[in-house]
Amino acid sequence: MDERMRDYDFLVLGSGIAGLVYALQVSRLGRVAVVTKRGLSDCNTNYAQGGIAAVLDEQDTFVNHCEDTFAAGAELGKKQVIRQIITEGPKLIQYLIDLGTDFTLRNESYDNRLENLSLTLEGGHTHRRVAYAADSTGHQIMEVLIERCRENSNIDIFENSIAIDLITQHHVVQTHGFVPGISCWGAYVMDETTNEVHIFRARKTMLATGGASQIYAHNTNPAVSTGDGMAMARLAGARLANMEFVQFHPTAFWSPCGKTFLISEALRGEGAVLRLQDGTEFMKSYHPKGNLAPRDIVSRAIDAEIKKRGEKYCWLDATGIETEKLHNHFPYIDKRLLEQGIDFTRDPIPVAPAAHYFCGGVLSTIDGITDIRNLFAAGEVACTGLHGANRLASNSLLEALVIGWRAGNHPSNRETVVFPELPPWKQMDVFNENEWVVISHNREIIGTIMDGYVGIRRSRRLLKYALSRIENIYNEVNNFYQYNAVRREVVETRNLAIIAIAVIRSALMRRESRGAHFLIDNPERDDAHYKIDTII
Repeated sequence: MDERMRDYDFLVLGSGIAGLVYALQVSRLGRVAVVTKRGLSDCNTNYAQGGIAAVLDEQDTFVNHCEDTFAAGAELGKKQVIRQIITEGPKLIQYLIDLGTDFTLRNESYDNRLENLSLTLEGGHTHRRVAYAADSTGHQIMEVLIERCRENSNIDIFENSIAIDLITQHHVVQTHGFVPGISCWGAYVMDETTNEVHIFRARKTMLATGGASQIYAHNTNPAVSTGDGMAMARLAGARLANMEFVQFHPTAFWSPCGKTFLISEALRGEGAVLRLQDGTEFMKSYHPKGNLAPRDIVSRAIDAEIKKRGEKYCWLDATGIETEKLHNHFPYIDKRLLEQGIDFTRDPIPVAPAAHYFCGGVLSTIDGITDIRNLFAAGEVACTGLHGANRLASNSLLEALVIGWRAGNHPSNRETVVFPELPPWKQMDVFNENEWVVISHNREIIGTIMDGYVGIRRSRRLLKYALSRIENIYNEVNNFYQYNAVRREVVETRNLAIIAIAVIRSALMRRESRGAHFLIDNPERDDAHYKIDTII
């Protein structure tokens, strides 16, 4: 056996809430490898501020939460999927509590029970149903999940390791003729400390690699969010769905140097108001819910208002909220703003929309099952049908939690798998540093093109222009990838180009405006022709 072969029962690519919950569940059935590009905490979950949505108040109902989700998704979500995920939400928040997650409580004098969780309101919701841990909910969840995984003797963790390709039929010499379908037997993974590529062989592989908002220059995601899982699944033959629906968060901190971070929607839930630079409120003219309208509407409103004035940002004014509440509920935001010289108890916050979340992804079921046998997908990398054309605030952690748990308890995890002979990675001996500009320059250009031509408001002419440019970039990058030793930056840039192309092609297929996809050429919804998923 190749000395670089590593045998496991389960391989998890990614270390957010979906991947780690899956890892904990399947660890009861065998050995698990968790592979992550950086550290375990370098994932979107860790940066989630707002919270996790679930029906936890007696005044709320599952029906209400389902209706809010369906409406926010511009009626494109799958009602059965929505209902299932939402009804399982409370029990799985209890699961997180049992693991040790400390949510903010209504009354600190008694137990951390569901009925005692403090709940906040966010855009698109008709009830307070967002459980949170101050304004660092994702970080609190990640700390607990990481601790539970590290203390689990059946889970091995491989940090600073990037998955390059899923291992499927196209890597294997088929001596007995054509084998129908596509199966996954693990992945080729590069250890960045040595640049060696290892085979991680596994009965089941979980894609939990998160989203791809790094295709945009202006985004709220960590640097690792380069669409690796989506791209690998695409190259392996899996279908992608609804890739045109990239959600822009309306309130990302704006600074002249380009550094941004998320300003939680919960701030508006507690009473913060969006204002133009002259102090005028404007959201009531766009939606009856005003500042708490769904994200796609708020983002388009801000984008329209600042562009018609030739401005780069608007204000988020939280000065009307009680000072103690601001400090207690939003300590992380408070700290980050003070670093920028802003006291949000007295000063308005400069904000502008930024790419934030992929509502589309690898087509998968509510159990995380994909087109490819033995391959699961959960979290932002997947498209289950929950979000439709636009995600309801704080439904992302809910979906990742539920799908990760369901996939981890799926009966197919007990199946035996017969492995073919898996060839080692054919690593090139050369690395042409003189042509490195192909990678560094093109990565920057992808972000610039996507910001300019595939942003909040789109036109078919500019989409076609963007497609032509990025297809050329992909060809350049892929040629470099084929003839040079593999490096993380090369793999990431290839993946960014693949996903940017998928977003543009999907956007060109949808000749209407719906949710996060707004087409200037066709500004209205067309339910007669386009109330369907876009599948490529």
